[in-house]
Amino acid sequence: MGCVMLLMVPAALIIGVLAGMREGSRLDRALSTLSIATTATPEYVSGVIFIAIFASSAVGLKWFAGTATSAMDQITFNNFTLPVVTIALYGIGYIARMTRASMAEVMTAQYIRTARLKGVRFRNIVMKHALRNALIAPFTVIMLQFPWLLNGVVIVETLFNYKGFGWTLVEAAGNNDIELLLACSVVAVFVVLITQLISDIGYVFLNPRIRIS
Repeated sequence: MGCVMLLMVPAALIIGVLAGMREGSRLDRALSTLSIATTATPEYVSGVIFIAIFASSAVGLKWFAGTATSAMDQITFNNFTLPVVTIALYGIGYIARMTRASMAEVMTAQYIRTARLKGVRFRNIVMKHALRNALIAPFTVIMLQFPWLLNGVVIVETLFNYKGFGWTLVEAAGNNDIELLLACSVVAVFVVLITQLISDIGYVFLNPRIRIS
């Protein structure tokens, strides 16, 4: 999950900011279409496609391992890339779309127009004025991805045969192990509570208008 967030968040923010900077342009339409396509593709579909293309002899591109079993002993680029990309791809599209909408809204704000009329460079407008305000809404969405990842790893770990949290949850359900299911549920609830707390605290820092007196 940590590797997924390290890949997913920067990629999604870059795509969303680039699309929102030039709303209605060809770049915006292309990146928005890509974001929608990735979000509309479930993990079990994209995972099978990646295995067929990059890990099987059917296409010939045997660049990565089709299973993450060996990653339990030693994580390498070869055995861990496909599971991480499979989970991250879905989340990238969702965060990118939210970032794009927020960035497009900020770029039409009155203070941005005033900065343009004053002759401020477009790059400075984006980096110094628009970017921070545009990241307020995506920050909350990013924190919500942690609970979602708990569901995503169930599918991907089963698909790539990686014995992690998701695999444990599936095995507990299959063996009717109520105690283990309850333990997994407690972990999931704990993750949700912590991420929501971080989200609320971070939102206050990003948006100075919301302060606790």
